[in-house]
Amino acid sequence: MTAAATAVGSAGALRAPEPESAIPPSSRAAIDAAVETLRARKVAWASLPLLEKIDLMRRLRRSFAAVADEWVAACQRAEDIPGDSPRGSEEWIAGPYFVVRNLRLLQESLIGISVHGAPRIPGPLRRSAAGRTVAQVFPFDLYDRLFYPGVTGEVWMQPGVTPENVAEHQAVAYREKLPRGKVALVLSAGNVSSIGPMDALYKLFVDNEVVVFKTHRVNDYLGPLLERGLRPLVEAGYLRIVYGGVEEGAYLCSHPLVDSIHITGSDKTYDAIVFGTGPEGARRKAENRPRLDKPLSAELGNVSPVIVVPGSWSDGDVAYQAENVATMLANNAGFNCNAARVLVLHRGWSQREAFLAAVRDVLRQVPPRKAYYPGAADRFASFLAAHPDAALIGEAGAGELPWAMATALDPEKRDDIAFNTEAFCSFFGAVALPASGAVDFVRKAVEFCNERLWGTLNVT
Repeated sequence: MTAAATAVGSAGALRAPEPESAIPPSSRAAIDAAVETLRARKVAWASLPLLEKIDLMRRLRRSFAAVADEWVAACQRAEDIPGDSPRGSEEWIAGPYFVVRNLRLLQESLIGISVHGAPRIPGPLRRSAAGRTVAQVFPFDLYDRLFYPGVTGEVWMQPGVTPENVAEHQAVAYREKLPRGKVALVLSAGNVSSIGPMDALYKLFVDNEVVVFKTHRVNDYLGPLLERGLRPLVEAGYLRIVYGGVEEGAYLCSHPLVDSIHITGSDKTYDAIVFGTGPEGARRKAENRPRLDKPLSAELGNVSPVIVVPGSWSDGDVAYQAENVATMLANNAGFNCNAARVLVLHRGWSQREAFLAAVRDVLRQVPPRKAYYPGAADRFASFLAAHPDAALIGEAGAGELPWAMATALDPEKRDDIAFNTEAFCSFFGAVALPASGAVDFVRKAVEFCNERLWGTLNVT
């Protein structure tokens, strides 16, 4: 699809054009050979002793660390980020750092399974008011406590899981008596370089499946580096990396030797895979009749809300949270599925305008970024056409987009593009809800986010 053909769906994300790439797509023969190799090795992987998997983890940590500098430099070149600028650190954090950390934690989990039969849960188990079992899984260790002070993370279990039997629901893939193995397809993300390899590692070490990894056309320049980083798995025949776009992805999804699929992308891509395209695909979706009979997991983005609870904020509170919100948008040039998209504020909050002004002030200090993700300019234009009163912040150069902030979104306008479509660019907005006080506002804000904003991926 060309940039001119970029379209808006009724909900979800704007369709992005197929990006160009210097790496040619893998041939059908090469894809078939990759999948056949994995089919031949899937039982061996599923049956591999834990101590050998743990040893593989140690080797992977070394091999990934060895390509970290080149990985970051490649991302910085692709996104026109000067290596010595503060923005340069983004690619370290969103790339090698996350993967190496992920490898360390997966290794700890495997050690826990080998010693105790299940990974260690670092925090307490408790019951929620509704009776659900809740496990605190973060912070995991002293490192987390030092680098993420005050941050905790919980997993809320499904009904029926109790503190007494929670271990039985961990490491399920490692409890099979006669593992048959599976071949998983991972369709990688194009916006954050660590997502694809971490998805592949999850399939390998959590689901215990071998992986054919299809790179994304936006960042498939990382493919050769990832092959080096994942070399211990590649050499053993447990992972293969292939290249291509929509055509190659569709071929892999329907491949008879592919048993499961994971995708990070748009809801339009998901619908095309699961239900098909055109009128027939629309009918299948309406009738919930998938054309694909394979387990499929996906992360498809959303319109991310940020609920700002009113109160008597200090000047420091305003400055800190304004910087927090502004950098949610500015990070990665706005090409994040969890970027701030709609600020939800109390209409009667006396500091509302001061807070919005502070957000604008922060954005004025952040230089516009290269709009490297395909279709960004068209998406940006669509949002500006719907909100011509949006403030444009920063002097954008060639290939860049300014920051755009629409602060008068109408909460009653159900068809607003800002509410039902993920911008995936440098645009966001704010909506003010009437409420009698802070408690009433929180109730109405939750209702607004659930009923008016597309998606359920995250909320701040």
